[in-house]
Amino acid sequence: MADVTDEGSKLVRLYYEQFLTAPGDLQIADRIMAPDVVFNNPISPDGIHGLPAYKEFALRWYGGFPDRVFTIDDLLEQGDKVAASFTITGTHRGVFMGAAPTGGHITVRGMNMFRIEGGLIKEVNAFFDPHQLLAPLGLDG
Repeated sequence: MADVTDEGSKLVRLYYEQFLTAPGDLQIADRIMAPDVVFNNPISPDGIHGLPAYKEFALRWYGGFPDRVFTIDDLLEQGDKVAASFTITGTHRGVFMGAAPTGGHITVRGMNMFRIEGGLIKEVNAFFDPHQLLAPLGLDG
């Protein structure tokens, strides 16, 4: 039975399953994210600010890892916050962060904390070990 407070969790599921997982749907972002969404993560030192920049970030993932899968491992919603632990898998088949395709396989485990406002994702804070992403690309020292 669905909880009446699970609207944020529904947005987060769409975020991973339709926006980020291959093949990816940029248009879903318009339905689930605020125009001034902010995304903080370990590989974007200045953060990602606004929906157009977030879509550009997603396009880099689309190109670099065309077979990528973002799996939700656990999901917890409380008030305007949704916490999701995730696993990303994919094969480096396109340019990503300046690295030419290596064919390297990534497995990245982490957590995102989402803040929901007005029925949309307003803020995402990602926590993961960048080494898990960068080492298979030859970008980690």
